[in-house]
Amino acid sequence: MARKVEDLLSGLYTLYHKSGVNRANLKQHFRELHMKALMPTRVGGTRWLPHLFKALDHFLRGYAGIVRHLEEKAVIEKYKSRPGPKLRAVLYTDSYEGVLLKPTDADQHDKAKNELIDSLCRCITVRFSDVNSGVLQAMRLTSFQCWPEADTSSDFGDEEVNKLISHFRQLLLSAGVDVELIPDQWTILKTELYAAAFSQGTFEKTWPTVNRMLRHRCPDVLDLFDALLTIPATTADCERGFSVMKQVKSDWRSRLKGETLSDLLKTQLCSPDIKDFDPTKAIDIWHADSVRSHRPDFVHKHGTKGTEGGSDSDGTTSEEEEL
Repeated sequence: MARKVEDLLSGLYTLYHKSGVNRANLKQHFRELHMKALMPTRVGGTRWLPHLFKALDHFLRGYAGIVRHLEEKAVIEKYKSRPGPKLRAVLYTDSYEGVLLKPTDADQHDKAKNELIDSLCRCITVRFSDVNSGVLQAMRLTSFQCWPEADTSSDFGDEEVNKLISHFRQLLLSAGVDVELIPDQWTILKTELYAAAFSQGTFEKTWPTVNRMLRHRCPDVLDLFDALLTIPATTADCERGFSVMKQVKSDWRSRLKGETLSDLLKTQLCSPDIKDFDPTKAIDIWHADSVRSHRPDFVHKHGTKGTEGGSDSDGTTSEEEEL
């Protein structure tokens, strides 16, 4: 699901970023709907999490304008009746980029073009079909921009929370979350936020603030929102893991067992920074689990070295001393 969301946001950004005509048409639809023009933004990059939140925020708040623009098919279907600028550059010349073009049947060309456009329109319809329903629609609760200005409805968000509980039940149970308490805690969460002048703008509308304020009263519902907000937006973690695996399992260590490799990767990827790492527990495990008992407190007493044969000053060899 996260991959689908990322592909959707990336596709919208590419569609409007690379075409001034598309941007102008979208802005015109926003003006007709009396909405603020929120253009799709970039996903990913070094600051991928803020970029993702901004892209989701613009998409959710500008959803009506984007859908209206795409439903009219002013971007794609108009090319059924007339060729676009790129196609005109090919049709009205015998060459393209210095390459001589062979003439083709006009009817066959138009048929292939219309089939391609129809296929694109179907794919867009399928891609947008589940945005306004199901789990994706319920995840709008994570954006405070989608909350009403005043809690005029006592059951606001109840249906969405139930959908999220049903979808993520196994994940929540495995994390020790009491899913039966989430609906009641959701009601408490709403009440407390609106009582804290949430709708008047005097309250900082961020989830870290809500966690600090209500973690002791609504732990389970906040765990649900934490799960929604930590869905990875990219495959960067997987790629980082493969990169570390190549460093660990090199040509010189190609016979590492799977269990050993897994332990080494966990150490590399999941361990805290070296300055924050407390080795006491690891040392205790190493000391207790060995076949032969370790002697970390043992101090080898070196005698005075002799002049010949490695003997000490009293005439006994080092081997005899150890025995």
